[in-house]
Amino acid sequence: MTSLVNWFLIWWLRSGRYPWSRFRRKYFEFFWRNTALPSVTSLDDVLNRLGDVKWTRDKFLHLWDSVSYPQTVWRSKKDDCDGFAVLAAALLRQSQPDSAPVLVTAMLRPVKYSHTVCAFQAPEGGLWFFDNYYLRQGNYHTYDDIVEVVKGDHELICWDVADPVKLATMEFHAVV
Repeated sequence: MTSLVNWFLIWWLRSGRYPWSRFRRKYFEFFWRNTALPSVTSLDDVLNRLGDVKWTRDKFLHLWDSVSYPQTVWRSKKDDCDGFAVLAAALLRQSQPDSAPVLVTAMLRPVKYSHTVCAFQAPEGGLWFFDNYYLRQGNYHTYDDIVEVVKGDHELICWDVADPVKLATMEFHAVV
């Protein structure tokens, strides 16, 4: 059973999640696409706007896991970790255009601990990441360093780095 779940998690992150998210965006979120995002000029502004969003599990129509438009997250003021990450990425592109934000997702066992964060180039070099409404300012040099923090004591199955606008995989790593 474990290997079947692991196979599904690898397949989902590698092949299913982003096409499903693009489909959901196109057919279920198109009317929120033009919602204005708040104006931000600093990392503190981004952090404050993320604090306006409430963490909640994906609803039924997400059918397990999908990445919404940042406008949808901002309009509803609630989402799970991938909603926080995609909103952080959109706000970062506004305030820090050279920060190159990406989504970093770690699929973990137990599955309920799987997590997505927004990683970006820190102002002084290296990487920092938004973890829901927290800014993690560590000495991170690679996305793998961030994944190690995100996974904690849980079993890492696979992880990826994705473009937050196109929802396209930039890197994929299967561990098991």
